[in-house]
Amino acid sequence: MERKEDRVHTETAVQPESTLSGGNRVHPSGCYFKVAIVVDWENIRYKVFANPKLKSPNPSERFSYNAYTERLPVFLLNFLEPNEIPYRIFIYASKPFEQELRLPSHIRLSPEEKKSKENEINLRIKRNRQTYENFLKRLGKCSLIALRLGKTVFRGWKVEKDNYKPDLVQKKVDMLMGLDIAHLAYKRLVDRIIIFSYDTDMQPAFKTARLEGIQVVLPVFTEIKDEIPSELFLHSDFIRERRYFEICQKLYDPKH
Repeated sequence: MERKEDRVHTETAVQPESTLSGGNRVHPSGCYFKVAIVVDWENIRYKVFANPKLKSPNPSERFSYNAYTERLPVFLLNFLEPNEIPYRIFIYASKPFEQELRLPSHIRLSPEEKKSKENEINLRIKRNRQTYENFLKRLGKCSLIALRLGKTVFRGWKVEKDNYKPDLVQKKVDMLMGLDIAHLAYKRLVDRIIIFSYDTDMQPAFKTARLEGIQVVLPVFTEIKDEIPSELFLHSDFIRERRYFEICQKLYDPKH
């Protein structure tokens, strides 16, 4: 059965203040939809912001979430339609990894070489942790943002050409997302949920919201539309498409 898709809306950039406050968002008809935005941060960071297809040589077509963290909510709110107002932006991430790691004992290195590699790995983890912690602190101060933090765990070592890299994965994030989506749906706190996640493990959450009468919107970036799992399209009410490079240009445009 053919599904009616959402209207593609790329002409107007979302204004920071009016959008974050919910002002000037009422449709001329007087009707509006209250919308929650749910973001699986690590998934979107990897699938979108680290995607080679979205790496433009033009600085105005790249969005640096570390340098312009306060603009991240505006970036996400570009997926709202004129007859929608934001309820809250839920961002799911994991707490930074804080342990010091030791290489496996069977590695054929002298004690000095092994210690040197361990120090190098732990120093890199520390630097990444500091950058990530600063990002989360800035993000947590943004309007409408609700941070939900799981944890980062060490799952072992990846060996690539005799180089050992720690395999760090986030835990409890999917569970937190599923619980919050269910809560929003059961309590009827919103009319629609825009879910920024291209992980097929989110299908049960999509279904739960729809079964409770909440409309699910799948946000799609035109440039990488072919990379999104087809299962997510099937379990969404609307497919809402935007151009990544156009959003970035609007974020840096002083008129917006």
